[in-house]
Amino acid sequence: MNENALTFSNVSAGYKERVVLDGVSFAIAEGEFVSLIGPNGCGKSTLLKTAAALLKPLSGSVALFGQDVRHLKPAVRASLLGVVPQKIESPMAFTVSQIVMNGRISSIGPWGSPSSLDHDIVERSMIYTDVSGLRERFFTELSGGEQQRVALAMVLAQEPKIIMLDESIAHLDINHRQEVLQILMNLNREKRMTILLVSHDLTLSAGISDRFLLMDKGSLIKAGTPAEVLQADLLSRVYNCELRVQQDPYTGYLQVSGAQDTLRRRRKLGKTVHVIAGGGSGLELYRRLLIEGYEVTTGVLNRLDSDAEAARALNIRAVLEQPFSPVGSDAISEASTMIDAADYVILSSVPFGSGNLVNLRLAEGALNSGKTVLLAADIAGRDYTEGKAALALSKRMLSAGAVNWQTIPELMSMLQQHHTLNP
Repeated sequence: MNENALTFSNVSAGYKERVVLDGVSFAIAEGEFVSLIGPNGCGKSTLLKTAAALLKPLSGSVALFGQDVRHLKPAVRASLLGVVPQKIESPMAFTVSQIVMNGRISSIGPWGSPSSLDHDIVERSMIYTDVSGLRERFFTELSGGEQQRVALAMVLAQEPKIIMLDESIAHLDINHRQEVLQILMNLNREKRMTILLVSHDLTLSAGISDRFLLMDKGSLIKAGTPAEVLQADLLSRVYNCELRVQQDPYTGYLQVSGAQDTLRRRRKLGKTVHVIAGGGSGLELYRRLLIEGYEVTTGVLNRLDSDAEAARALNIRAVLEQPFSPVGSDAISEASTMIDAADYVILSSVPFGSGNLVNLRLAEGALNSGKTVLLAADIAGRDYTEGKAALALSKRMLSAGAVNWQTIPELMSMLQQHHTLNP
């Protein structure tokens, strides 16, 4: 049985008062090639920093080959783990060959001199990564892609047992990206070097990875083979957009892509959506609906509400009311006119109190007039009205034909299906 190269045991980590990783547990066996995936800001880089002991866990433990990373001396840790970051800075005017030789420091020692073996390892690493022709160039003069290849050469010269790459191939041109991936695959297959690659290219990762670790909002959502993790409904929910997964008939590998309709420039759909929002709950809805090609109106909103500011920035027609004031008859009349002109009415995940309950009543009026009304689910947890009036009203609307939606991709799919059937 293979020894675990990297083990996270219920790890929480973060910065000052902000927790980024929340109870993350997983193990990567020695010799595995694993891709770490998830949307921006989900905690991937923080996970790598915690694994490299650059960030101390708030709780839980991290082990490299069975040893707690916090108790490893830097030289020992460097012999086990190499990290290729998104970007490296060189505060001094080092040449490429000097940068790559830095990968041998843990073996040479702070006061030692490189041996012929060290020079051979550095030369081999530079040849592998196609930077030997840059050896006399200063690192700061290189392009972003060239710097990434030099950083990889430095880590290869380190000769660790596991390499972690934090989106380090993103800046490479297609030729060097293929070459670097081939290098990593060769090291993995021939030398059983463990690879943990942070990647946004799910299709590429599916063809080279043994397993995936899927993260979202600081938690590990799923770990497993590409087929187990690359599920369209799961990915769509995590990445908050409609994604499709299909098998390439020639290679057999899974391919992940956006829905075909979202890959081309959309024309105006000639459909209008009125959004009932507030408290920031409408911002993502506004953005996605506009991208999809819908005309959008919104209201009634408080003039100081963040959704009112978003509507103004996006040139969305909005019905506004003065702060700390009850919704007046003029605003109600204006909102009713907007709703009458709309094809759909969407209720966001807005909390309800006595002040904005009138918006829900306007939605009920739209439903009674035959319009399609879509309600964000779980209104019970957002109902602060006396006697749970909003919940009772939403139940009545659902009985009359309103539809619940859970996620924005699900909502977009509902709208598309509806106006396909009712052009």
